[in-house]
Amino acid sequence: MKSIFRFSLVTLLPTIFFLFVMYAKNEEPKTAADTTATTMQPPPASDRGTASATFGNANITINYGRPQLQGRDMLAQATDGMVWRMGMNEATEFKADADLKFGATTIPKGSYSLFMKKISADQWHLIFNKKTGIWGTEYSEQDNLAEVPLAMSTNPQSVEAFTIELEKINDTTDKIKASWGTSVLSTEFAVQN
Repeated sequence: MKSIFRFSLVTLLPTIFFLFVMYAKNEEPKTAADTTATTMQPPPASDRGTASATFGNANITINYGRPQLQGRDMLAQATDGMVWRMGMNEATEFKADADLKFGATTIPKGSYSLFMKKISADQWHLIFNKKTGIWGTEYSEQDNLAEVPLAMSTNPQSVEAFTIELEKINDTTDKIKASWGTSVLSTEFAVQN
């Protein structure tokens, strides 16, 4: 009888301890840190921006990531020859349903990923890359369609979140303008209807 009682006690005590621990764990209040640490949240909508313009029947849209400056001068830190994703996370996507003319360079209607390449201290190029739907770090030079020069100017006030705008000049001419910190990079284009 003693051995049966001892056997029951030996198996019963760990089971009771296990159940007690499990019950106690379920009763612990969860903090905000506990729930966010285990759950992957998509980036807030404010981390993406959209610039769009319409010329007659032609629509142009740019969807891009919006990194924050946070006291840095990111464009000045870039080295000559460096290609930047022109935003953050997914590659910046450019869509046009009309052919566009950037100086002597024609960009056929369609979708492209945009990148920027630093040429020198105050000179950058805008790159139209044929590969779309990619992460911004998946740049491949062999998929480039064209490069067009960007004019650099200074903004009187610093822009905290990287911002791309389509600025209408007239009925057929527009400007892509990228602002970050006090730097403004832009290029004009004409819509070919």
